[in-house]
Amino acid sequence: MGSTPGLLTDFDPVDAALVERFQATGEMRCIEELWHRYASEVYRRCLRLLRNGSAAEDVTVDVFLKVMSNLRTQYRPDHFKGWLFTLAKHECINFRQQAAERLRGGNTDDMVLVASGNPTLALDVGSVLAQLSAPQRIALKQFYGHHYSYEEIANQEGWSLNDVKTHVQNGRRMFKKLWAARA
Repeated sequence: MGSTPGLLTDFDPVDAALVERFQATGEMRCIEELWHRYASEVYRRCLRLLRNGSAAEDVTVDVFLKVMSNLRTQYRPDHFKGWLFTLAKHECINFRQQAAERLRGGNTDDMVLVASGNPTLALDVGSVLAQLSAPQRIALKQFYGHHYSYEEIANQEGWSLNDVKTHVQNGRRMFKKLWAARA
């Protein structure tokens, strides 16, 4: 079984040499060379995920700062390009979540729903919500607690519209099941 050219996991001897030299010596020239080799591709991938040029530039810089700090401890040898692009994707996801939190003024999952002034009912609702997956819990809190539309939730959480609908529908179904089982 041969290797397919262009796969992210392909071994690149130049990358390997630069990484090895940086790990051994800490030479910043190695990071600079990796920047020249990959910054534009990381930027394009971030731009595709974030749809904002300024944000993509910021995340690209953050990615290479993480490369610099993690290359010695969290890098698996011979897979630099795949590791770099995975790191970029995760940084984009983190950026979108942090932006949504800034927009809302906090983490959605930390929001408390008030249930008509009845503390016992509020505790029961909170207990059932805690048993749902985080995406279902967040979607239900935003949809029912804050009356956000599917589109608003998708924008705030960085989810697709179909994902939001799935989280709300599955969350509602699981909530009903768990609510009935608690009695």
